[in-house]
Amino acid sequence: MIRFIWQNWWRRKERFILLIVGAFIISAGLTYLIGLSETNKGTIVDTLQQRWSASYDIIVRPEGTHSVTEEKKLLEPNYLSGLSGGISIEQYETIKDIPGIAVAAPISLIGYASYEVHYGDVEIEGPGIYRKITETTINNGLYEQTEVRNYHFPHNVNWDYFNKLDYGVGAPSLDITVRSDSLLAGIDPEQEAKLVGLDKAIIPLGTSRFFEESDEYYYDPINGGHHEFPVIVNQQTFVDKVETITFERLHIPISEENADEVLEEVREKSADDYLHSIEAEVVETFTYTGEEAFRSFINKNTGVDWETGEVIPVELEEEETDNIVGESGADNITSVVFKPSPLEYQEIASPYADRWPYTYQVVPVQNGEDVVARYRDKESYREPVLIEEEFINFPKIKPNWIGFYDASKLTISKDPTTELPMETYRPATAEFVMDKDGNPVNPPKLLQPIGDPNNFLTEPPGMLTTIEAAEKILGDKPISAIRIKVAGVTDLSDESQEILEKVAAEIESRTGLITDITLGSSPQLALTFVPGLNGESDIGWFQQPWVNIGSSISIFRETKIGFSGVVASVIAVAIVYVWASGIVNLLARRKEFAVLLSIGWRPGQLSRLLFIESSIIGLFVAIISWMMLGFVHISSETTITFTRFLWTGLFGLVIYMLGAVIPMVLTRNISPYEAMRSGEISSTSKRLFRAKGINRMAFNHFIGKWKRSLLSVISIALPTSLLAVFLYITFRLRGIMYTSMLGEYIALEIGPAHYVVSIL
Repeated sequence: MIRFIWQNWWRRKERFILLIVGAFIISAGLTYLIGLSETNKGTIVDTLQQRWSASYDIIVRPEGTHSVTEEKKLLEPNYLSGLSGGISIEQYETIKDIPGIAVAAPISLIGYASYEVHYGDVEIEGPGIYRKITETTINNGLYEQTEVRNYHFPHNVNWDYFNKLDYGVGAPSLDITVRSDSLLAGIDPEQEAKLVGLDKAIIPLGTSRFFEESDEYYYDPINGGHHEFPVIVNQQTFVDKVETITFERLHIPISEENADEVLEEVREKSADDYLHSIEAEVVETFTYTGEEAFRSFINKNTGVDWETGEVIPVELEEEETDNIVGESGADNITSVVFKPSPLEYQEIASPYADRWPYTYQVVPVQNGEDVVARYRDKESYREPVLIEEEFINFPKIKPNWIGFYDASKLTISKDPTTELPMETYRPATAEFVMDKDGNPVNPPKLLQPIGDPNNFLTEPPGMLTTIEAAEKILGDKPISAIRIKVAGVTDLSDESQEILEKVAAEIESRTGLITDITLGSSPQLALTFVPGLNGESDIGWFQQPWVNIGSSISIFRETKIGFSGVVASVIAVAIVYVWASGIVNLLARRKEFAVLLSIGWRPGQLSRLLFIESSIIGLFVAIISWMMLGFVHISSETTITFTRFLWTGLFGLVIYMLGAVIPMVLTRNISPYEAMRSGEISSTSKRLFRAKGINRMAFNHFIGKWKRSLLSVISIALPTSLLAVFLYITFRLRGIMYTSMLGEYIALEIGPAHYVVSIL
């Protein structure tokens, strides 16, 4: 029968050529559909899984920490730095015992502590009243902010400053000291090492090392008591600061003999106001940048020069960095005053909704008299939350340095164009894109932190200690958040999402805490309007990458659904095409089959003939598809699984085998006497209307050949419907993609339109 089929094809070359052309079209279409489109799909999935991935899968927070922005599944940048406690150690241990949790890394944002770098004392000769001017200039990326503090004191005169208060002068202050604030956070060293590789980021300078089991918390009850604990320090500084300390001698003649008379006169002339108005001559000026102060801090603690790595001689070390002290002036003891606090947002209309669909305004906080002087009766962007109500109760701490770490060596995303702005080890970013009047700023300016705990931008923790120390300082609920890594979640898929949803539900059920699944999240550009404080002019609009929860998994699912729908549609169109071709071929060969029946062939043999013909064409399609797919694989170095490679060819074979079913059934209606017919005659054709005019004639013909007409309609409708599916998927994916930075990246890389066209 194979020979008969070949001879039949060879005698009718034009019909055979059409069969081959159709086979090539189907094989090429399947290859392009499964091969190249799978490459594009793989690009999307690879982007979702690798370029946009957080270091943790679930974030656990205390109840009541949801903000207005989360109604639209948006988390503000570095929202962790605005949380202060709320989760107990017992809840943390409960979470660790939940099956499936591989890493549970807690973080406790304890509060803001200051460290001081003391460069020695100024040498001043001769009696006099001196003015110490401390001028701190900070560059916030937009402009420089300067704060000036004056302090007056007598020197080398016999003056009892301890018992006299209203004279505008105080105790001699000859120290040259630079102060800085640093956010102190507590972690579980073992879990943090598993999560981000913190132990591998320790800088090998001097005795610098990671936490060890022998590092313990200690409470020293002497002098009111203070907490001692080990810390590792972030080697990066984020504040561009210059500190200038100037000593001036006022033009007021004073000596030991007339000191009382002079200062009584100063007191009578309104003390501070009078002293500020007196001219003076500069005695000494000292200027240090924040980086220089930090380097001195590092050099002192490590005993190794930060730049050269060489050991610093003891004499030089004592000369350059005399001592590192806290606010108390001795033994590194300082205080923790402010807790971290969140920003309050309100949604406002976007000036450019197409570019920034999400727009918020920071709501300033009006402070009363129950805060420290720097915020009293003033506005701030965050509510100043004191760690204790009474100033005398602020916890005293003595951080014992054990090492430095480099955040750039952590196993977290470091690409600024794709990183999720939700890590503990880097500050939030904000681009100044429009002024207060909506005029664009070109080029945009990058806002920088200024070291103020309650400013718009905050810094990441500068010092890390243990959760044990955090519990001793803060009390029963020291943990601000817990970052969860779940076992078995290695990729972005529906299976992974289902696992995470089960674990998150279990955490909420056992602890009563709230959870957010961060797997499948993406940066989302949002616009934030920052008003001015205390009557100052508004600053303007800032563009920030927020966290769009679940955007990646949404794109993944839409891509998967769209791809499956297109595959099914194309296969359906291919089957209808083969059916239509087979029926047309049957009609053309109907007389031939009648002759075969008249000479003794049975209908089953005709069905077998058609099935073998379709199988041969289908096998040809499969071979061509495999060859083309192999060429694509070699030339473009794409990765295609063996299963998908096998099914790509088998689809063509199955399509042609299914396409032979209807012609095989129709052959049973052929009679031998049809060999005597000439042309196409139907004895069962009926008319519904009397033929008057071409329209009725066409309608009667359409109804009379209803089977063929129905097939023609389906053959036309399916490709049209497929085109509609293509357009729907194109615009739907475009709408979903352009709601996040991730989607925009994918759209630029291959684009939803290109993705659909590639299937065509």
